[in-house]
Amino acid sequence: MWFFSFYTTRIGVGNPPLMLTANVDTSWSTLFVPSVNCTSDTQTHQSCKIHPLYNSSLSSTYRPDLSPASVKYEEWGLRTKGNVSQDSIHAADMEIKGQMFEEAITLDEFHIFDTALGLSLFPSRSGAEPDDFMTASPFNGMIQQGLLDANIFSLTLTRNDQERGELVLGGLPSNLTREDMIEVPLDLSKTYNSDHFWRYYTMGGWQIPVTNMSISSYGYQDPIPVLETPQIAIISSSCSWIGLPTETVTKIHAAIGMNYTYDWIHCDNRKELPNWTIVLGPHGQRITLSPWDYLIEVYDKVYKHLKCVSAFFPLERYGDKGFIILGQPFLNGLYSVFDADRLSISFANRGLENWR
Repeated sequence: MWFFSFYTTRIGVGNPPLMLTANVDTSWSTLFVPSVNCTSDTQTHQSCKIHPLYNSSLSSTYRPDLSPASVKYEEWGLRTKGNVSQDSIHAADMEIKGQMFEEAITLDEFHIFDTALGLSLFPSRSGAEPDDFMTASPFNGMIQQGLLDANIFSLTLTRNDQERGELVLGGLPSNLTREDMIEVPLDLSKTYNSDHFWRYYTMGGWQIPVTNMSISSYGYQDPIPVLETPQIAIISSSCSWIGLPTETVTKIHAAIGMNYTYDWIHCDNRKELPNWTIVLGPHGQRITLSPWDYLIEVYDKVYKHLKCVSAFFPLERYGDKGFIILGQPFLNGLYSVFDADRLSISFANRGLENWR
């Protein structure tokens, strides 16, 4: 079994704005936009037609660049080629002026969304210049142009199809204060540039230290430790999984009664499963997530019932680089605030009052 989940918002490009559906991605920076010129390529013509297409001649704020560009969007297997352009980007009630992006004139067969709203930390994360379009994320543009009340964004991801998520640009979730959350400083000491998979995930800069993990399994007085070596955790809103060392995944699956990655249980049995605790940062702050958080609900159309699938994915094939990935199933159970000024991420448990 293999599936993806994604969280989208609406953004506009140009004036008047062309509205696009954008994947919300904390791991990504580069903005790419399907171009009206994409339809002239016979090989990708059909792939382009299903998207709204940007026509620079219709925008009063377009500025040409025409430098050649190519984007590989790792998480979704998307490859594009095109030219660099500049225009206004509209997000929420803000206009980011002169945002650099790739005007894609070739596009793989791809229809889930139109583009990605990159929320990576800042260009200096990779040593690039602020005007390098590969690292100049829309979030960086908001910061540089002073558009935010505070240089933060907050995420509340949905746990099922009936919920609505929330992206707050420049503020906290409406029902929280700083005092309600734990704040974990970023660990920016490590990157990995020689492998595309890790380069994609580490370029966002939103990474924090994890010192320990445990499972509070029933029948044991003490929690069962499952992580042997401290890791740097990449917090990713685009990753559909929780990527951990293989031995850690094996221990967790044994504790929750699953035999392998993508194994599943009937969702009614979640109340019998243990909680999962993660110890974060230099001060040992703890987050505990329940089976309602760390398992993924999937509706089986063949057998017509709801399955709860393991979100824990072994990183063995990608090598032990000292990183783990805390993706959507980790964020689903939390309110999270990403702070570019304080270089930190803050978390608060969402609780189960509207979930069980």
